Amino acid sequence: MSFAPKHRSEKTVAKGTAPGRGRIVFHADDFGMNRAVTDGVLCGFEHGVITGTSLLANAPDATRAIREWQRLQQLHAAGQLPSAAARRQLNDPQAPFELGIHLNLTQGKPLTTGYPLELLDDRGRFVSVGRLFASLRRRRPRHEPAIFAELAAQIEFLRDHGEQPTHLNGHQYIELLPGLQPVVRQLLARYQIPVLRLARERGLWRSTVLYEFRPANWCTAHVKRFYAGRLAHEAGTWGVELPHAYFGTSQAGRINLEIMRRYLESATDCRLIEVGVHPAIGSVDSRPEAGWDDPLAALRPQELGMLTSPLLVELVHQFGLSLGRLTEVHPAQFARVAKAA
Repeated sequence: MSFAPKHRSEKTVAKGTAPGRGRIVFHADDFGMNRAVTDGVLCGFEHGVITGTSLLANAPDATRAIREWQRLQQLHAAGQLPSAAARRQLNDPQAPFELGIHLNLTQGKPLTTGYPLELLDDRGRFVSVGRLFASLRRRRPRHEPAIFAELAAQIEFLRDHGEQPTHLNGHQYIELLPGLQPVVRQLLARYQIPVLRLARERGLWRSTVLYEFRPANWCTAHVKRFYAGRLAHEAGTWGVELPHAYFGTSQAGRINLEIMRRYLESATDCRLIEVGVHPAIGSVDSRPEAGWDDPLAALRPQELGMLTSPLLVELVHQFGLSLGRLTEVHPAQFARVAKAA
């Protein structure tokens, strides 16, 4: 099964070397958001090169997503995935795929009671990321216990289903919000999660200005990079690992082979690259469950096509990259720091 993309980038692949120079991780957000997204993420593992994903624990399809995840891991361990040959070509390590937690305070309803009413709408659902940012731009310690309890409950949901999160990131990049940094640090330490996403994207000139320039995308990506830089400064003292480079804030849902080529040209010195992707099979019902509108719904299938295309395998290979895992970078260091804390 292949969803080959129809982009002009199919005619152009970069010159490079055989795999061995660095590692690249294709990470799918929003696992469990709905059936279309869950199945698209699974397809990206089975027929493409996705290496990790993160679960939206309060989402409508979360329970089924975990069940399907466990089936996927069994197929992977038995060497029965259709993507096995492509993965061997890219030196995919013989290691389980990674499942992290996609912390969420901006869609759906909380798993806990007692969440601050100020951070909910009149239907008891999380407020938008803009309203959350406005509420938290000045640190409000009185909210921290309730926010911590909610995000801890989302992690516990994953653990209750037999899965220890390998990494942490935030839905709609909430991990970047300055007011949440103390809570994120506590969660990393309590649950001994060794890796934190750092959406500090480079190459924005190549991937936005010089390619189908969209001013809103460019501005949003720069804002995220600014706050990612602040997070990097703080998290550098937490004993947690951070990917060396990230791509996906500027072209969410729109990543194709030409954009990938442009980005990889700007990341030639990176040992571990994370690419954030948003695949789906088809689109969701035009009347999604309340609180779960998906602005990327129409774009996700084309990104799945890119992820399952043999041309992506060729592109990654020609840049001298191998598939990797986020947890490959010195996980023992975090364990020592967390134990000391």
